Amino acid sequence: MTFFTDDGSRLHAAVHCDRDRITVTLTGELDRVSAPPLARLLDTAMDGSIIRLQVHMAQLGFVDAAGARLLLNAYRLAADRGVELTLLDPQPHIVWLLHTLDLAAVLPGDSPSADDAMPFRGHPPTFIADETMDELMSALLADSQDERDRHVDERAAQADERDRRADEREEQADDRDRLAQERDRLVDERQQHIDEHQRWADIREDVADTRERALERREEDC
Repeated sequence: MTFFTDDGSRLHAAVHCDRDRITVTLTGELDRVSAPPLARLLDTAMDGSIIRLQVHMAQLGFVDAAGARLLLNAYRLAADRGVELTLLDPQPHIVWLLHTLDLAAVLPGDSPSADDAMPFRGHPPTFIADETMDELMSALLADSQDERDRHVDERAAQADERDRRADEREEQADDRDRLAQERDRLVDERQQHIDEHQRWADIREDVADTRERALERREEDC
């Protein structure tokens, strides 16, 4: 069992490892002070050979925008690394928050719905202050914009990569054409050498025939 407490003593985490599963039990408040050390802990937990990460939240009484962003990032990180992330026994207002963030997939199947967790769906529960919700929505909008910008950058990078590969293919085609032309030149040059060799062979044969006929005439004259 491993424990960690953030500098402000707002959050306490108990970590238990069991083969391919890690269980983290949270007690206290998850806010902008306690979120960074917990983010590092979850990142480290998902950086090994585990396939399941369970976070017990029954004793977690408060989550602000930074904490919500941490949960969102942890969900994305788990999906990227193939880890099954489950948030167990969250408080009703946190359940509502997870549904609002479209993170209900990380809740167990028997968890209450958003309607059960928050009777007046669409309005923030009293556990979350208005300024916190404003901060949360601003953070989510910023995340969405960052995500869109990232997708735009990725598409631009992919387009650049396609252009680079097209240029490489064109260069390779040009290289093949040059090699083909060089082969044709070498073939023509070799054929010229063969023809030249044959021409000299024919000349030598003609000279030999001429000498032989001359010798025959001399012998006849004698």
